[in-house]
Amino acid sequence: MGSGASSEKVEAVTKASVEEVAATIKALPAGDIAKLKEAIAKAGDAGANSVASAALAKNIPTGPTLWLTSTAFVTDSQWVRFIQVMMARKGVLEEIDSNADAKLEHLVEKYAPHIKKLKVTYINDAGYHRPKDMMAAGRMECPETGKDLSTHKVGNKDGHKGRGPGSWFFWDQGLHDVVGIPQENIKMLQILEKPWLFNTPGRIANSHTAQPNVAELDPKDQEAYFAALQLTQDAYDALKEDPPKVGAGAAGGTLPGCPKSGLSCANELAEVSTKLNAKYEAALNKWCEEHIDGVDVICGQGGEVVMLNMAWQCNQALADRVVDAVRANKCVYAGLSASTMVCAKRIEMTSEIQPGWVEAFACNTKFLSRKHFDENDLDGDGTSGCHLGGLPLIEAPLAMRPHYNESWEAEVLKKNLIAEEEFEEETGIEVPDELVLSSKEGCEQGCKLLTMISNAAKDQDNPVFVPVRNGKCIEVNITLRGEEAQHRHTVKEVFHCIP
Repeated sequence: MGSGASSEKVEAVTKASVEEVAATIKALPAGDIAKLKEAIAKAGDAGANSVASAALAKNIPTGPTLWLTSTAFVTDSQWVRFIQVMMARKGVLEEIDSNADAKLEHLVEKYAPHIKKLKVTYINDAGYHRPKDMMAAGRMECPETGKDLSTHKVGNKDGHKGRGPGSWFFWDQGLHDVVGIPQENIKMLQILEKPWLFNTPGRIANSHTAQPNVAELDPKDQEAYFAALQLTQDAYDALKEDPPKVGAGAAGGTLPGCPKSGLSCANELAEVSTKLNAKYEAALNKWCEEHIDGVDVICGQGGEVVMLNMAWQCNQALADRVVDAVRANKCVYAGLSASTMVCAKRIEMTSEIQPGWVEAFACNTKFLSRKHFDENDLDGDGTSGCHLGGLPLIEAPLAMRPHYNESWEAEVLKKNLIAEEEFEEETGIEVPDELVLSSKEGCEQGCKLLTMISNAAKDQDNPVFVPVRNGKCIEVNITLRGEEAQHRHTVKEVFHCIP
């Protein structure tokens, strides 16, 4: 470069995005990376504060990222990681704040001007079918007015998950109370209400008002859709009775929720929903530009995993947009319990799938998008189509068990031994026995096993079960394979835990 950087080189760096600069740095030989670190240090404050320096020095990802949790972020270190990643993505994280032992209060105060600009789409469908009073109680809100019933804040470290005794964690409350994201920047919605198509009033503890004002909407389409959606509610209520009315919502039945068409209530809804998403594609795309591509964070709530999975199976056009946006690094995704499970290849290992639920609420695989589901996913080997996660953000053969405890250890080990045997037979690569044997003990070892198998497997059918105890958080860092893609694997995923 001589005595100074050329204007062309300065212009090239200035025009490049953070992701492009980071990709260039990753492609450098080790010796050149060391040279770059030294040069940044010599550049003084401007260099030390660069996102590239922070990412190099402290491994703060600026590429496609997911967080998979059982109980959301519960430790200071998990919230710290969230802020560090989001600020690094914005290009404002200073290297001094990129340490793992950074203080939460310090980061919240220092980066408040940038945090207050973050936009969030909060998907709450896992609670759609639940009674409103139950949802309101979990949020410490009045079920009639929606007003807060508690002055308690999330993150007070008094043992409560949410805003007081008996409350649950809700992403919008946590992101506001702990981090400081303004409530008006968080859009709470339920995709089962199709907020891109239908004008709907807000539902207390469930969703905000939606007013897409689609001029070409045929009222008959809206009537038919909500009639099909009501059948799923009728079936859910019947299956929640004591004793449950097994057969409700099932194909060819006469119990509550059974369509006259002879389909199951899930397939009835999927039939109507898929047609509407195609018919009003322009409205869906317009909405996604703002609420998917145009936000910083997409987060999903916990609750009824089977019902949430049905919601995604019925809206594969939207699922495709979410997967594309995350992999294109337009936004990050944070899952909580059910919203973690639906990202995986398999949702089967949960006590929530009771008799009659699959028959009523699992959609036929013909409704699943071929963009992110391939023949290996749909052939029924290893994972039945009715147990496939409806939001395929994870390409690896992952199966989740949130709220994990020791009673599941034997079953997890059994499943992972089957996955190991298939992997070794197909690839000829030996998996260390101690790694498989320890995979039942916690998500750290499960992540190591999954990362190894997912990045070398060809057509892995049997998934790796990763046990996620309450309080644990898995970070997934994604790299697009590009021309290196093979065996139908388009991304490389690295799984690790954030304590």
